[in-house]
Amino acid sequence: MERLVATPQLGFMEAVKLGLGRLTDFKSRSRRSEFWWFMLAFIIVQYIINLVLGLFLPVLPAQIISLLIWFIPFAVTVRRLHDTGRGGWWVVLSWLASAAYSLYFIFSGLMDELTSVNADPTAALKMFTDPVMGGLNIFYVATAIILVIFCVLDGKPEANQYGESPKYKKINDVIEERNDVQ
Repeated sequence: MERLVATPQLGFMEAVKLGLGRLTDFKSRSRRSEFWWFMLAFIIVQYIINLVLGLFLPVLPAQIISLLIWFIPFAVTVRRLHDTGRGGWWVVLSWLASAAYSLYFIFSGLMDELTSVNADPTAALKMFTDPVMGGLNIFYVATAIILVIFCVLDGKPEANQYGESPKYKKINDVIEERNDVQ
């Protein structure tokens, strides 16, 4: 059995550039450092975009645009799951749960009741007593927690059906790369 060596973690800029460069790559693998740095950058940008959208657009179009922007980290999340040996369908399931929860919140009238100028305080209770809202919330939270746990796990050091490990390299390959640099 050949010995494997972990390569250094990616830095913030390197991870963001790599993630942006592979926005349509749903077949390979991504390291934890690439995923988490990319998600940090994405969440910061998403927050700023939501602030701007909230200033210039009505609530419904702003929410729809915000949901669509969440397609950007799909590829890096799928690649992260591939690194742990799992399929990308977990991402689709989690996103569908989030979309169903958000769309029900919008179209059930709860959002309008809670965001109106003279909001009825009892409207907030409807969120907790509506069985559909409660079921969608549980489903959304459960899939999100499962997805986060999978993304926290270390990748498989050996090659899998999605390719070679982006973190672990064979010691002979590392030695050859160092000799080529010199």
